[in-house]
Amino acid sequence: AFVISDASSLNRSFFCNTFSTTHITTTRLYESNDPFENETPEERARRMDLVHKLQQSFYQHEDDDSSTQPPEKGSTVMKDLPLWRVQWTEFPGLQNVLNVHVAHYTNMFQKIIRSSSETKYFGHIFLTGGSENLDNPEYRLENGTKASMVGVLMKISDYKEMEDGRLVLIVQALERFKVLEATRHHSPYAIATVEIIPDKEVVQVQKPVQEHEENVEICQRERLAAANAEAFYWHPFEVMPVKMKDCEVVDEKDALSVSPLANYNVKLDKQNIDESSKSSLDRGSIDSVLELEFKTWVQINDMMKLLQHLVDPREEKPIPMPTQILGLLPKNPIHLWPEGFILERHSKKLEDENWLIGTFNKSPFVRADDYEGYPEMRRAQRLSYVIWTLTDTIVLTNDDTGHSKQSILEMESIEERLEAACIKLQMINLMLREVLKRT
Repeated sequence: AFVISDASSLNRSFFCNTFSTTHITTTRLYESNDPFENETPEERARRMDLVHKLQQSFYQHEDDDSSTQPPEKGSTVMKDLPLWRVQWTEFPGLQNVLNVHVAHYTNMFQKIIRSSSETKYFGHIFLTGGSENLDNPEYRLENGTKASMVGVLMKISDYKEMEDGRLVLIVQALERFKVLEATRHHSPYAIATVEIIPDKEVVQVQKPVQEHEENVEICQRERLAAANAEAFYWHPFEVMPVKMKDCEVVDEKDALSVSPLANYNVKLDKQNIDESSKSSLDRGSIDSVLELEFKTWVQINDMMKLLQHLVDPREEKPIPMPTQILGLLPKNPIHLWPEGFILERHSKKLEDENWLIGTFNKSPFVRADDYEGYPEMRRAQRLSYVIWTLTDTIVLTNDDTGHSKQSILEMESIEERLEAACIKLQMINLMLREVLKRT
């Protein structure tokens, strides 16, 4: 990442040396201290066969009815969601490789992957100190404590059970939720009833089943349910499944790597989506969101041009732009792109040449607008989360915005997140211009 503290101390060579790669998470499958490392292959095979038989015996009696299901029609609530409380915040639209070795969470994920539910859901929620505070009363999952009550609904895309008992998981982030009631606060892991919380603009454009002018509460509840149905309707398109074999690192044995941003599923057959889950939309006015979306893209474009001038003014080696973010560029923006807008040209080139994107797990470049009926609001919503993976590559030591990742996740509207992103981008661009003046 760039670290910008004082423009006067930076020069072009600094950026040439630092802005060369995009952050990719790599997980090695065999990074543990094995107390049985001196055993023969035959002894290890016999021992692991016994371990797997014990696991099968232990989990086969689990009550499948306890598996977490999507909200019922007309509801926003998910019951009995297992919670993975860890020391970092996740955003919808991101994906990761998890190397699970802690016993209580290995137990939790074993139950999830062996459950009867088609989609393997769990909740990701920030916990200061991680597992060491799982039983700390100060972090009990209740309002008024130090606990974070807003998290992200995740799904397991694929997994691998390792010989030493660990689990390696490919997981993808879907939606925000808030904890309504914890049915278990303590070890081995927390379980809660949660409510999916759509952004307020997404709720406002929904059309209630019936008009209830005399009952605002019923009308709002129906809009929330419609927004929730819309979200789950689009998940198959918004998050392309990733398999373990797609993430193997060439020339690096026992290593997996996945692009941090989920890609849209261009291979999706629209007939496979359950039409009964799709909400009835009242398009309404979303101009205020689209205005901020446009403003954000202009700031991103300026940042990429400034970085290009700093790193390689001859443009012999273009600055890399995360292609999954570029796929969110509107095809029909609310205004014409300003003169010198380069991102549309880059995006069209990727489309025309049928590029495969991703560092290890390759998939076709997709423009969100290419899929018929995909809501502009969800496109802007996705940008409001994933843009932070780009801005976070440049660290401003004088950043006084005061936004932690958790505070961004807890923002209740697309506009609020995009406005915060624009402020961060403006600060970055101001500093980059100062650097250019001094070089």
